[in-house]
This record gives sequence, C-alpha cells and structure tokens, in this order.
Amino acid sequence: MAFAVGATAGLIAVQFFQVHLFTLVVVLWVAVSMRSSERWVLWRAALVIAASIPLATTALTGDLVNSPTLALQLIALAVCAALIVVNADREDIKTMLYGLLVVATAASAWAMLQVVDIVPNDAWHLDVSALGRPTGFYPEPDWLGMFAGIGLVLAWRLELRPRWRVILVAVNGFALALAFARAAWVAVVASSLIAFALYVINLRRDRGRTVIAEVRTGRLAATGVLVAAGAIALASVPSLASDLILRLSRTLTVADNDISAQARVQQNDSLSFLASTAPWNGHGISSSGRVGVSGIIEYGESVNNVGSNWIVSMWVDGAWLSLPIVCILLLTAVFSARSIAGQLLLLVLLNSLFSNATYQPVTWLLLGICLASSNFDRKRPSDVGEKLTKPIVVRETLARHFPTSGTPLRTRT
Repeated sequence: MAFAVGATAGLIAVQFFQVHLFTLVVVLWVAVSMRSSERWVLWRAALVIAASIPLATTALTGDLVNSPTLALQLIALAVCAALIVVNADREDIKTMLYGLLVVATAASAWAMLQVVDIVPNDAWHLDVSALGRPTGFYPEPDWLGMFAGIGLVLAWRLELRPRWRVILVAVNGFALALAFARAAWVAVVASSLIAFALYVINLRRDRGRTVIAEVRTGRLAATGVLVAAGAIALASVPSLASDLILRLSRTLTVADNDISAQARVQQNDSLSFLASTAPWNGHGISSSGRVGVSGIIEYGESVNNVGSNWIVSMWVDGAWLSLPIVCILLLTAVFSARSIAGQLLLLVLLNSLFSNATYQPVTWLLLGICLASSNFDRKRPSDVGEKLTKPIVVRETLARHFPTSGTPLRTRT
C-alpha cells in the first residue's frame, strides 16, 4: 500500500468524481496500517491542514472563483500530507519513493517509445524539436519533463543495484532531455546545486558524526552510459543537436520568435495584474486559472483553474490568506533540501514557477514525507539511502547504581 501511495502520486489526471486516486489510496493505506503518533507529530500534521483552510475558504468569498471544488481538492491533498506525517515510518517513506520512481520511469520509457514511433503519439511542437516532444503518460511535455527530472534524482540518490541505476538514470535522463521542458531543466539543475551546496557546507560537521552515508555505486557507470548514448544520438540525428543547443540558449532569455517564452511573459503579466487588483482575501481560489495560455484574462467561463506561476497564482486566489500554505511549502523545502524528498519538493516548487504543480498529488506526497522524515531524527536530515556503517556503541555500568548486584557492563547499540 505504501508503494501504491508513491506510485499514484506520479499520476496527475487519474481521478474518480474529481477525487485523485492518490487520495483514495492514502486513506486506504492509513486504514490498514494505522499507527499511534506522538502529540507533537499530530500538531505538525494539524498545522498543514490548518494552513490550507484560509485559502480554501476563499471559494466562498471570492469574486472571480471559477471552480469552488478546487478548494475541496486542496483540503483533501492537505489531509493526505497530514496522514503521511502521522502514519509513515522509515520503511514506508522508502517504499513510497520507490513507487514514485517506478511510475516516473515508466512514463519516461513510454516517452522513448513515442520518440521512435513504436507507440502512437501526436507530435508536439515540431518547431521546437524535429523529433517532436513526447508526453509519456501526461497531457503535456512539460509534465513529462518534471516527472522525468524526479525520476532522475530518485535513480541517482536511492539505494539501487548498479545495473538498475544505470538503466533508470539513462531512461529518465533521455526523457528529461527530449521533453525539451526548460522549466524542468532549470528545476533539476537548481535543486541539485542547492542540495550539493548544503551538503558541502555541512560536510565538516557531518565528519564528526558516527552516521556515514553508504558508499553509492553505479553512478560513474550511469554517467558514462548517459554521455556515450547521448553522443551517439546527437551524431545520428544532427537536427537534435541544433534543437537542443537552441533550446538551451533560450532557457534564460526571451527571444522574439520564442512563442512559448513569450506566452510565459504574457501569463505572468496578466497574473501580476490580477494580483495588483486582489483584495486582502484575494479573488478566490481558482481565479488565477482565468489567465489563459496567451495571457488573456477570461472573465467568463474558463476551462483552467490554476495559474502558471504558483506563488503569484496563490496571491491572486487568496492574497494574505494564501501566505500560511505558501510559507509551509517554502520553509519545508528549504530546511529539507539535503534529503531526497526535500530536494524533490524544491524541484517541484521551482518547476511550478512556470508549470504549476501545487494542486497535484506529488507535491503533497513530498511535503508529507519531508515532515514525516524529521520525526525520526530532528538533529539531522533524514535521507532515504543512508545507512549506519558503524553501530554507535555506548557502554554504561549499572554497578554505579546497583553496587551490590554484580551486574556486568551493558552495551547499547
């Protein structure tokens, strides 16, 4: 069931009566594995739910609400995160991340089959890539890019046999590249650099501890396979190399003929306009979705409910009432960035500055895992994939307390 929780978090469109399959699976998992929790853990879970309620109440007060049911989805996802906080143990967290890795890799593998025309695929954006942009299991290439990035980080950091690491890194790495999703590229690189910088900063302190990271294997081979296969692909398809170079050159700039980048600018301008006109309690949840792909504000009925930039969108929806949930997401990501789940949460939030995933299950799975991980050891970041290479041995004598008992020294590990 824990594996199913992680796997369903990688599915963004599977819903029953507008309820995510992830939500149903989390409830079932808790029902079959209910555990008792400390009081301070319950308070942390309650804080997640409480932080989402102010934004959800704007569905009743907002003047531009497009879909009131989005408030119910927000509360349901917050409850799922809270249930993970109070019910997950170390093994559950590891299993959830493996489930997420399997689904992300399956989507990436399906995308590779789309690229070589083994499975049918509607070619996306041939002006961006001569091969077209694959979508995997997802409705858009941008979502494939985000989940391929998640799969790549998980394949790199989780405990895996070298052979599997090579395969999974290669599959997710190629899907990330061929999705041509610049938001995902930026998010993967930025989150990795931040996690590595925090690791280096804390390296001196960690050396004095008895907890040492397990020696990770297969990474050098995975890097070699990825580079070699990439070089072969670029040499075999010259247009692919030119497309990648052009896309990379436009990652941090906005060219006049870059339609997608221009659309992002127009969307941000319209979101900023709505944010500037929002009252103290915002225009109401789902109002930001009135900004269309081209940046046009649809004041009538809109098919979209979520804006592209998650921070500006939440201000449009709830203004000051959105700050509690924004702060919890940001602070959790920053303080957990060295852990696997923390890096992934940071990746998703960075990606959501361009393609908003804050109402998708994966965000709340990672939020719950980050908060649950700190339950086990609040003195050091919990990182699935680390093992104790040396037992901590503490010797103490009971003779000091029971001088006549003759009790020998006791060793505690």
